[in-house]
Parts: sequence; C-alpha cells; structure tokens
Amino acid sequence: MSKRILLIADAGSFWTKRYIENLLLPDGWTVTLFPIWERSGRFDDFYRTHGVTVYEDRHTLPLVRRVPRLRLWARVRANARSLKALGPFDVIHNHYLSQRDLALGCALRKAWPQARWVCSFWGSDLMRSTGVELKRMARYLAVCDHVTVHSALQVRRVGEVFGPETQAKTALVYFGQTVYQDIDTVRARMDRAACKEHFGLPADKPVVCLGYNASPTHQHLELLRGLRTLPRETLENWSLVLQMTYGSDDDSYFDTVREAAEAMPCRTLVLTEFMDGVESATLRLAADVFVLAIPTDAFSASLQEYLYAGARVLRAKWLRYPQLEELGISTTEFSELSQVPALLTQALAHELSAEEVEKRAMLKVKYSWDTVREGWLALYR
Repeated sequence: MSKRILLIADAGSFWTKRYIENLLLPDGWTVTLFPIWERSGRFDDFYRTHGVTVYEDRHTLPLVRRVPRLRLWARVRANARSLKALGPFDVIHNHYLSQRDLALGCALRKAWPQARWVCSFWGSDLMRSTGVELKRMARYLAVCDHVTVHSALQVRRVGEVFGPETQAKTALVYFGQTVYQDIDTVRARMDRAACKEHFGLPADKPVVCLGYNASPTHQHLELLRGLRTLPRETLENWSLVLQMTYGSDDDSYFDTVREAAEAMPCRTLVLTEFMDGVESATLRLAADVFVLAIPTDAFSASLQEYLYAGARVLRAKWLRYPQLEELGISTTEFSELSQVPALLTQALAHELSAEEVEKRAMLKVKYSWDTVREGWLALYR
C-alpha cells in the first residue's frame, strides 16, 4: 500500500514535528509538508534528515499584489498547481484550520478523489475564530472525510457551528505527549530544588509559573497587577516564571510584560528561548504552582505536563476539562482574577496527596503516543 501524505500545517510548530516524528515516520509514511505560515527554520535539520519534503512558495503574483482577496485566491491556485506536480498523495491532512488552507486542501482533493482528506482543529482555530471565519470554513468541512478535535466540548462546538452532518464525522483524538518520558527522565536525576537551580532560581523559594506562552490571552499583566496586592514580604519569598518562548509576534506586549515582571519585589524569570523536551520537563518539575487564565483551552499539553510533574494548578473556572474529571484529577478554580493571589498562598501551604499523585500518573498512560497513535491512523484508512 502506498503511504504518501501531504500535511498542510505549521512547519515551525513542535506539534507538527512531533506528529511526523512519532506517528508518520514510524508507520512508514512519505511526508510532504506545506507550511501554512512563514518558515522559522527551527526544524529544517530534522526535516532534511528524515526525508520530509518541505514545500517552498516561490510565487510572486505581481498582478494582484495590491488586492488582498485576489492575492489570497491566486496564491491558493498557484500553490495547488505546484503541489499537484509533487503528487499524487494518499492522504491530505490540514492541521490548524482556516478558509485559505482548507481551500488548498479542497483543490488537491479534487485532483485526487481517492485521497483521504482529514481536517484537524487545534483549538483556538475553532474556539476563538470569528463567526465569519467559521462560516467560511463550513463548505470545506462539509466535503472532507474526517474532522478531528481534542475535546468532547469541541465535538459539541462543531455541531453547533457546522451542523449535525459535520459533527457526525468528527473524531475525538488527542496529540500524543512526549514530555511525560522527559519528565520521568529528569525526575530520576534531579529533585525540585535542583530543577529550580537549573534556571538560576533559589532552591528554597516557591516557584509560580504564569501561563505557558507569550500570547496576551494569558493575561500576564492582569495577573502581575493582582499579585502586587499581596504583602511585599510574601512576594519576596517567591520566584515568578513567565514562559514567553512562543505564541506572539507583538514585541511591545512582550516588553511591557517583562518590565512589569522586573518591577515585582520578587525574583522573576522571563523565558524567551525555544525549550526542547528536557528543558520543558525541567521547568515543569521546578514549578510549585501553575496558573492558567486563558479564555479557551483544548486540554493543552502544558497543563498536562504541569499536572504530571506535580505542580499545584490554579485554573480559570470557565476552562472545562472532561479529561481531568474522567481521571478524578482536581485543580483549584477561580472565577475572577482577583481571587488568584489568595488562592496562590493557600495552594503553596499544601502538598499533593499520594492519591492525587497516583491519579496524575494516569495522564501518561492515557495520552502517550503509544495510546493515541491508532486513533489517528484509523482516519487515514
């Protein structure tokens, strides 16, 4: 059986890399990758080493340069024409959905009607896209073979937005997690104090991590303002970490957050460089508390990692996680950001119970690549 797949995805995302590395290559797929955004070059060595063909858009389109909508459709047609020369493909898989990229997938599906066409929402593309943006996706999702989401809540959302026919072909499948093994490896040789010292943080002071990327949706400034209401002597005994290694191109926001963090009367660390699995695992193990206050979340990997590593977790009440309920994993909820400072002090006063640690260990069993792999491959068949 031929196994040629076209991924229409973010070439600079570690999720794309992990999907190729942990699912497609071990199953014998030949991969062509169409980057949906400008290439960062971050994983070019990996793609070269493993024979992944990364498409390069060389179309200049001078005649429609000044007309955005015309340029969009002209680029879709030009790229579809060039990709057809690289085919045929057995599977076309859109990751992170937009009208433009779905139109490209649709054009290629018409070229190879026998190909399976899978369209995967990553989270914000479903939960934070405007009604107009979602409406523009509908015609494509109506004709693809499968839609995938990462949460039962998102399955219902698909039904609400796109109707019962699209919901009927929507599958709940998770991205596998690799950091669980990295956490186990780091934990075997470093205790929490050593993990804190790895980042230059005092080993004897609690570490509080605010959010997991640089997007303003994580409400860094609002959380920092709230923390300043605590007594100075309390804050001086803490270390604050803001992981801003990806997620925003707004330099002004980043600079404002960094200035606000540096003005706090405690040790602060703003992380900006890309972190591999081991570095991420070390940070998760250094954390005593993790605070999550974003508007929507599709059971993010970072949340899972902090839970598995043993951090106490404060999360917004509007974030619903049936996956945690299923495993009996509890977190501390807040309905307003003003509640966070007091809840943080309470959380730091209590250790996790042995029962809670045991429940969190089940995350690795349920969401590793070995567990979720077959769910993805079944869609291709």
